Parts: sequence; structure tokens; C-alpha cells
Amino acid sequence: MHGRPRDPALDAAIRKAALDIVTEQGYKRLTMEGVAARSRVSKQALYRRYASKGELLLAALDAFAEEVLPAPDTGSLREDLLFLVRAAFAFHRSSNSAFSQAVAAEAAQGPAFARQALEKVINPRRDIFRAVFARARERGELLCSDDDLLIDLVYGPLWYALLFNFDRLTDAYAESLTDAVLAAARQA
Repeated sequence: MHGRPRDPALDAAIRKAALDIVTEQGYKRLTMEGVAARSRVSKQALYRRYASKGELLLAALDAFAEEVLPAPDTGSLREDLLFLVRAAFAFHRSSNSAFSQAVAAEAAQGPAFARQALEKVINPRRDIFRAVFARARERGELLCSDDDLLIDLVYGPLWYALLFNFDRLTDAYAESLTDAVLAAARQA
């Protein structure tokens, strides 16, 4: 091994600085220099960890999502789904959807970033839904065999609201969306 091991506290400070800047000022104002200054690390240390602001954003979002979007296991498909949808809505309300809009904007710039976003942030969240559906299937609560369709039924309206109708991300809408997905989940 070469050099000192990375300091997890420093990594956390860098990710937090990036998220704070995006939340406060928007993705356009996120710069590696700004993150370095706010997290009190050198630009060299920052670039050793992240090659671009997009890569940094993905790492920050992944770490943050792991904290605030845990995998529920209530024993009920409806309660698990409602928990996940409400948590996703609350997460996006807390950031004024700046994170997701930033990911969408960066992904529109090129397929390489879009693939990274899928691998590092989106697919791990989709895997949480798959685990919920697998447990529900074992309990006999789920007839639909197409997990991706069910997950898309959640994320389609979520992304539409994030990009075009942010005010729709309410707990009442989370409940309506959950019930719509449940209706589809109970179809063979």
C-alpha cells in the first residue's frame, strides 16, 4: 500500500460539502474548488478521490441515500412500499430536488455519466424495492412477476414530479402512488 490510508471523516466532509453546495446554490455552482474550500481539503486530495464534480455528486448521493433511505421490512408490502415512497419524497423535499435535477442534467450530457448514475445510485435503490418485492412474493402478497415494471411505476411519477411538478411530492401523493403500484402488483 502506498501513502496513508484515506480518512473516512475527511471523505464524509467532502461529500457533505458537495451536497450542501448543491442544496444551497444549485448544481451549476458546484465546483471542485468550492468543495475543497468548504471541506478544508486541498484540491489535490479532492481530485485523488474524484475525477469530476459529477463523480463526486454520485458518491455523495450514494452515501447520503444509504443513510436516509434504509430498507424496510414491516411484514407488509403496502407498509414497506409506503415507507420507501414517503422516504424518497421526503429526501427530495429536503433538497428541493436539487440532487436529482443535478443527476438528470449531468446524465443528459453523456452516456458514461448516465451509466455511472445507474450503477452507483439508482440501481442500489432499485435493489431495495426488489428485496421488498421478494419478501412480499414469499408471503403471497405479490402476483406480478415483473419487478422492474413495478419499480418503474414508482420512479416514473417521482421523476416527473421532481422535474416538472415538485409540489406534488406530498405524503398524500405518496399514499396514492403506493396504492396504484399495489394494484398493479396484485395482477398476475
